[in-house]
Amino acid sequence: MIYGKSTGVDIAVIGGGLVGAAIAYGLLEKGQSVAMFDEGEAAFRASRGNFGLVCAGAKGDKLEDYAPWALQGVEVWADFAERLTAATAIDLELEQNGGMVFCPEEQDLAARTATMERLRRRSGLDFDVLRPAEIARYMPGVSDNFAGGIFCSIDGAANPLKLLRALHAAVSRTPGASRQDARVSRIEPGSGGGYRIVTARGTTDCQKVVLAAGLGNLAMAECLGVKLPIVPMRGQILVTERHDPVLTVPSEQVRQNRNGTFLLGGSWEDVGYDTSTTFEVTRDIAALAVRYFPFLKSVRLVRSWSALRILAPDNAPIYDEIAPGAYLVTCHSGVSLAALHSGKVAGWIAEGILPEEAAPFHLGRFAAATPEPEVAHG
Repeated sequence: MIYGKSTGVDIAVIGGGLVGAAIAYGLLEKGQSVAMFDEGEAAFRASRGNFGLVCAGAKGDKLEDYAPWALQGVEVWADFAERLTAATAIDLELEQNGGMVFCPEEQDLAARTATMERLRRRSGLDFDVLRPAEIARYMPGVSDNFAGGIFCSIDGAANPLKLLRALHAAVSRTPGASRQDARVSRIEPGSGGGYRIVTARGTTDCQKVVLAAGLGNLAMAECLGVKLPIVPMRGQILVTERHDPVLTVPSEQVRQNRNGTFLLGGSWEDVGYDTSTTFEVTRDIAALAVRYFPFLKSVRLVRSWSALRILAPDNAPIYDEIAPGAYLVTCHSGVSLAALHSGKVAGWIAEGILPEEAAPFHLGRFAAATPEPEVAHG
């Protein structure tokens, strides 16, 4: 859509990935006029390299308040999926048959069990510690060449690409709400209050702005005089040929899609903004997948790709008002938290109030964790 200098909306959402699109969709549902600025295919789309896990079982080890928030997000996902599918006729392929976290060695299983016990006391999330023979009930073909795993029955997965497509379709139902191929160059103060969003295709005035552009939030926040602590973390994924259905439960290392292909992954690489794939990581991902599921040795790989996660120091989301009427929403769990972003978080922004529930996720928690410099006394 072409837009000019006189356009204005209640709220501008910068970012059209899973986080920004979920926020925009939720704001439109709440009666706000919205402009969602999407950079398009040039953006670092985290959804491209996303397993699509809808999970609470692996959240909160560095920030315990994240555990109940993640659990709440998983609990409301089915209702969110039903509403979004009804609005767009796009099946998100949600399955909540449980989720597994593999632990290769005994010390890994003991440490993960202790962490889960601590988080269960905080969130109430139920889980089971399973040995390989018990895991085989959920994941036929699994080997016995590892210690065991953590199973959370509430977890599951969805198709991240279909989720993104559905969110964009829902936003696009409102004329002018979706601004495609619209890279925001800067945010300026508005002449009558609020903000002015500047792109190569024009400007848009708004009363509020939401920074939901993933790694692009670094530059956007600097426009408001704020420095963010988020960093990229590369993950590589391998995709196999189609196979008869075997696995109905996903893990972070192996997941079978509804179309029969397997996703293999699990890499965490601190390599800056490099989105290439590497032989060494491909080899290691494949070897680990075969360790867990020996039958995969005879299943052919057909492609690989990588994408960048958006990580805060404690791997938890950041929700904050970093300037009057300017809200920051960033996380690396755009699938798991999509229902909360379109619901509660969009509601907070529409009302202009971040409640006590958001307090653990404020940006200030990182400054508070920084030790005060020592002062020498003479």
